[in-house]
Amino acid sequence: MRKISLFYKVLLGFLLALLAMFLLIRFALLRPWLTRYEAAQPKHTSQEVFADLFSPADWGKVYDLSGLEGDREDFIRSMEELTGGRELTLVETSAGLSGDRRYIVKSGADNVAAFTLASETEGKQVAWRLDGVELLMGRREDARLVRTLAGQRVLVDGAELGEDCQVQTTETAAERYLPEGVHGRRTVLWRAQGRDVTVLDGEGREVPLTLDGTTGWLVVEEPAAEPTEEERELLIGAAEVYARYMIRAAGSAQVQKYFDSESAIYRTIRSSEIWIQTTSGHSFSDETVREFYRYGEDRFSARVSMHMDVKRSNGTTKPYEVDSTLFFHRTDGGWRAFEMTNVDVQEEIVRTRLTFMDGETELGSFFVSSQDRSFTPPAAPERSGQHFAGWAVQSREGNSVTMTVRFQPSEDGTVALPAGYDLEPMTLYAAYEAEG
Repeated sequence: MRKISLFYKVLLGFLLALLAMFLLIRFALLRPWLTRYEAAQPKHTSQEVFADLFSPADWGKVYDLSGLEGDREDFIRSMEELTGGRELTLVETSAGLSGDRRYIVKSGADNVAAFTLASETEGKQVAWRLDGVELLMGRREDARLVRTLAGQRVLVDGAELGEDCQVQTTETAAERYLPEGVHGRRTVLWRAQGRDVTVLDGEGREVPLTLDGTTGWLVVEEPAAEPTEEERELLIGAAEVYARYMIRAAGSAQVQKYFDSESAIYRTIRSSEIWIQTTSGHSFSDETVREFYRYGEDRFSARVSMHMDVKRSNGTTKPYEVDSTLFFHRTDGGWRAFEMTNVDVQEEIVRTRLTFMDGETELGSFFVSSQDRSFTPPAAPERSGQHFAGWAVQSREGNSVTMTVRFQPSEDGTVALPAGYDLEPMTLYAAYEAEG
């Protein structure tokens, strides 16, 4: 009985040793295969591709692999500016039913690029390889707004812009008081797409540009004009003689020294009702000249303000505020004022371009004046099963496009602008909603 028991113990030990040897041999042979298998998984290959192309970003290699056309160095520079040195991250996404693996490279919330891994069989093992690289974030268009003076030319990368690139123009209310053909300050806002922007004056000389920190526009420097001492004395003298005339402290002969006797304003002053009948003295203080503007060599204007205290015959004092813009021109007898107004003549009248689109089709483009409180957009095309929701602006975040309705025409097809609303240059898209 003891011999039988010993036999089974020896047999069990032999079997265990045989099993251990088998497992040892099995795992010794299996471990390299498992290592190769694990290393060949797409998660490892995707990290290798990401490290090679995007961590840090090698935009030159991305350009080569994605099959883009154009200036390679310009692409590299544009992508560096777009991503701004931010760290890129990797996210796996669906590749559909192809069996491939697709990955998105992100910069913050923006999708920058994508690449695809395809599988192939090496012997009995599946391996993953890079199958394609795709750019998702568009290259920077270098679209910028450039404000010039009217009559100046804008060149972008050596090509001159046409009027179709003008998105906003301004003039001032001063033009209502100037002879035909004489203009006040006028500006043009251009949309320029390109890298190198040059502005030339009417004689072909390059005009310096500066960056406006508030609007982000490139703007032509406009040195402020200042009146000469003679012009300043004329402006203040004209305002004072007008005020004295209105209290019977000056006569028409004195008014003619400053105002053109052939002008409408001279006749208006002569026929105006005076401010006060009897006085015993007056004084001026706080004379100010501002908003000076020169219209060539023969005309200028400025706003003149001052305080006048008029002493009544009973000893009391009546205060008056004088605040008017005067226009002077050169005559045979010297400088004379030909117009005077309380209107803010440097107020800008703005004409803004609106462009209307149906998808990629332009329906119309025109300017709307700041003096107009309504406009009539083109008729939006009808779509089966949808109703027109309004004219919308597009905004992009990564690959998603958001439509925000800005204007909804009334039944007569017009759009009314709220009081105080300032238009900006816009491209507007017809937006639709499902019926019901």
